[in-house]
Amino acid sequence: MGDILTKADFEMAIGAAVSRLVSVRHDSSGAFVTTPTMYPSGGSVVVWISREPPYFRVSDYGFGHRECAIMGADRRQFMRRAEPVAEAAGVTVTNDGAFEVTVAEGQLEGAIKAISACSQEAAMRFAHRIFQRQQADAGTIVFNKLQRIYGEHAVAKEVDFLGASHSHWRIDVMVKRDDEVALFDTVTPWAQSVAFTLAKFGDIRLLPDAPARTAVLAQKGGYGNWLTALAQNASIIQASAEDDAFRRAVSLNS
Repeated sequence: MGDILTKADFEMAIGAAVSRLVSVRHDSSGAFVTTPTMYPSGGSVVVWISREPPYFRVSDYGFGHRECAIMGADRRQFMRRAEPVAEAAGVTVTNDGAFEVTVAEGQLEGAIKAISACSQEAAMRFAHRIFQRQQADAGTIVFNKLQRIYGEHAVAKEVDFLGASHSHWRIDVMVKRDDEVALFDTVTPWAQSVAFTLAKFGDIRLLPDAPARTAVLAQKGGYGNWLTALAQNASIIQASAEDDAFRRAVSLNS
């Protein structure tokens, strides 16, 4: 397009972006609609629309169930989360784990939104449970490791720490030696977990004598570009890292 963005260029860029966000693929029995809604894995929520003359059946085709199954959910665990989601949205969830609703043509837009939101919500609820457990386990590993290195009196768990904005933040583990403080916060590959750690450390780093800050990754992969954002506010190590890596993190402000 060059450096000069004309009105036509602008509209073309927006149109191209939107077409990548939403797409439709037709076949003889219906259509798959790819929506901008995303699962915890980063995959797009896809909705299936089939003919039920004179109505349309809108379904997530069981993709939300499959997303949860990949994370380890059995049918009972999925249904326990899916049924209240479906009830709140006024749709049904079938025995094979598909969210669906039958609507008239004028209701198609709302049905696509509702079904994609239900499919995402069920997957998010199960992912949140997994990541909460994973984060708690990683936090315990970090706490025990730092206690072993520095002793019980120097290490505290689930500390309330005041940021530059005077907001109170809960930090997973704090190491305090004389006047030096080092903070450790465990992070899972989950948007809310990453965002919360970014908010904490982004505020704390603005303090005049900001303590050393370390984001501890609860697992090895799945963070993608989030690592770049985390690195702007903290050092990054794996929960499984050797003791020397934690010693270096504590000594960053020495």
